[in-house]
Amino acid sequence: MPSEQVKFQSNHTVRYGDKIYRVVLTDRRILLYAKRGTVFKSDDVVTQKLEDLQGVKYREEGLIEKKGIIKIQSMKTEMDLSGPAKEMKALYQQVMQFT
Repeated sequence: MPSEQVKFQSNHTVRYGDKIYRVVLTDRRILLYAKRGTVFKSDDVVTQKLEDLQGVKYREEGLIEKKGIIKIQSMKTEMDLSGPAKEMKALYQQVMQFT
């Protein structure tokens, strides 16, 4: 939205469920965005309002290629995001500023 300020934007893709997205964090919400389809392109967008967050957890898995996992709990849903540890940790630190 025009009145929102972008605070973080992922350089790599993250996994949410069985799909791959780019992450954008604004001062109001978390957006997961992807283009889907080969012939007929469509937008796939998942949003979560920051004001609805109830908890955020971060953990890492793996020995050589570390994967970061963020669990975001809100009043209505729970989101599990995973991706490169360095980028997921940066996203986690940004989200924690709003909780």
